[in-house]
Amino acid sequence: MPQPEVPLYDREITGPFSALCGGGTDNDGSMESCITVAELAGGGYALGGNKPEDAGRELRGSRDEITSFARAWLAQHDA
Repeated sequence: MPQPEVPLYDREITGPFSALCGGGTDNDGSMESCITVAELAGGGYALGGNKPEDAGRELRGSRDEITSFARAWLAQHDA
């Protein structure tokens, strides 16, 4: 019998968060303004930020959800 799918927020993070930096927007070169991403057990990703106030807060989504969001954001913001 197939196992029920585990909800995204109940899945374990399988590795460290990696920072995806687009350039230091904090003006001191510390690259504080980064999005962080980690894979989830069973699929999906946890997204966060690397600022101190972001600690312990994350947004989770499937690959399709995150890809759909990224495409829609780029379509609205790409010059």
